[in-house]
Amino acid sequence: MIGTPVPETSMSIRERMREFYETSETYKGLLSAHDETYLRHYVELVTRYAPPRSKILDLGCGNGISARLLNQVDFDVIGTDISPLFLEEARAWENSKLRYRVCDVMELPFESDAFDVICSNELVEHLPDVETALTEMMRVVCRGGRIVISGPNLCSPLIPFLDWLNLMSGKPGRPVWGETKRQALQQFTRNCRLYVQKRFLTKSPHFIYREPDLQADAIGGDADSAYYASPIDLAQFFRSHGCTIVKKAVGFGIKGRIIAGAFPYLSPYITMVVEK
Repeated sequence: MIGTPVPETSMSIRERMREFYETSETYKGLLSAHDETYLRHYVELVTRYAPPRSKILDLGCGNGISARLLNQVDFDVIGTDISPLFLEEARAWENSKLRYRVCDVMELPFESDAFDVICSNELVEHLPDVETALTEMMRVVCRGGRIVISGPNLCSPLIPFLDWLNLMSGKPGRPVWGETKRQALQQFTRNCRLYVQKRFLTKSPHFIYREPDLQADAIGGDADSAYYASPIDLAQFFRSHGCTIVKKAVGFGIKGRIIAGAFPYLSPYITMVVEK
């Protein structure tokens, strides 16, 4: 379902998502795949744009490994997640410069201007109220500090096009979004339309939401996403609040760097760096 929910609907989704993440052992098991290898590009991205010995707030860190890796690079890190279940094992890694907190990104329990860097990986697409969350990020980062956002660009036409190519070559499709050739082409057409609208026809962000599938057997493939994440929305929002876009997209590997450099808003993955 596409659309922008009214506050009552948004709050209902927010409560259901919180309950799901607080109780789903299946989802916790899925996060076990987010190991050091899986997270290396994210950690490299944050490390590249964080000043030495920065105080970092790692939002939605899941199993806590990303916060631990950033701490090992000599940053002072607080890793947060909405689910105490996900952070259970991470508590054993705490030290004087690595702490974990259970909190909601839309109500951060930190003072304003408290951090040099705010970062998140694969969080933004799970937010039922993106504007509130981004506003909180801007509040707690210091003047001159940076916000680093990483996650799937669910509005990129390249993703369903690649899904279609895989299906045409006999490979399996992507769960939820491109399981059949027809579905992949429908997503491609939709994302092309959204890209043109967002990139050329509007100057303010239009956050498009969806009903997350919180059934245990639907886990995977961002079935639980609540927002059709778009770097164009994020850039428009931050610019409208006086922030500077340091990097629209940061590519990894030769193909990734070419796409990020030439077509940053089409890149299949959001890797945005913003300065307050």
